[in-house]
Amino acid sequence: MESGLPSLTGQTHAKLIVIRDPYVGEHTHEPRAQLRSLPLLIEHGYDRVIHTDLWDNDFKPVSYTYFDPEDVDPHEIEFPLVHVVNQEGLTECGEQHLVRSLLKQRSEDDTYIVVTDTNAPRTPAYTTERSFVDEFTPNKGIDYESRVTSYIRDNLDSALPVSTNRGSKNLYYHQISDGHNAVGAPASTLPELFDYETAPPNSPAWDPLYYFVEHDLQEILDRYTERIREALRSWTERGDIQKIANKMDSMLTQCQFRTDRLDERRRQNSEMYPDA
Repeated sequence: MESGLPSLTGQTHAKLIVIRDPYVGEHTHEPRAQLRSLPLLIEHGYDRVIHTDLWDNDFKPVSYTYFDPEDVDPHEIEFPLVHVVNQEGLTECGEQHLVRSLLKQRSEDDTYIVVTDTNAPRTPAYTTERSFVDEFTPNKGIDYESRVTSYIRDNLDSALPVSTNRGSKNLYYHQISDGHNAVGAPASTLPELFDYETAPPNSPAWDPLYYFVEHDLQEILDRYTERIREALRSWTERGDIQKIANKMDSMLTQCQFRTDRLDERRRQNSEMYPDA
């Protein structure tokens, strides 16, 4: 996992990485997309993640090991670690104590990546004036939005805009777009990626449907789109989330929440993409 640092940060000596992502913080409208940085970090090998359970609704479009901050023992947990926490979580929810303990517990070779909404995260119970990046060195600061934009540009052939208005800054969606683009499937908007009438059979866009069948079959709601919207909230910026939820709900309904019918629907789509 340590080999991911050069490609993620452009250096190897600093093992404390502070990534600023404004979506981890407060929002003008309802909070969302606090976890959008995780697909990029997981792509670089960092898949052990601490974040508040307020952002955890069991749905994970990418696979990672989750730790509730209230359950973490700093003396027992192993590095490398990703910790997603905003300044409010540090000061008002008490995560500053966990952060400080982890900073002191880690060795100089342990990678600790803090994703937060500020370049200078503070732990005021310990130091009122300074950020902990002033105390614990060496460290490396990264701007998430510029880093993910560069990664997508350099590594993917995504047709989805890198914009929070018309596209997304979540690598997960661009990886889907890249796969669709490669076989000539619609790939330029979020609703197109989840149009199951045209989605290639090997597209990751199908995976959430299986999750909802396997985990929610006994709790199907009259308006299931609300459940899907809630599941996508921590990963998706504002915009087309309702359209995505509608498309997922429509296909689940067509397939009667059955995995065998989802399998058959995917096989039907394979006729459109002989090279997929």
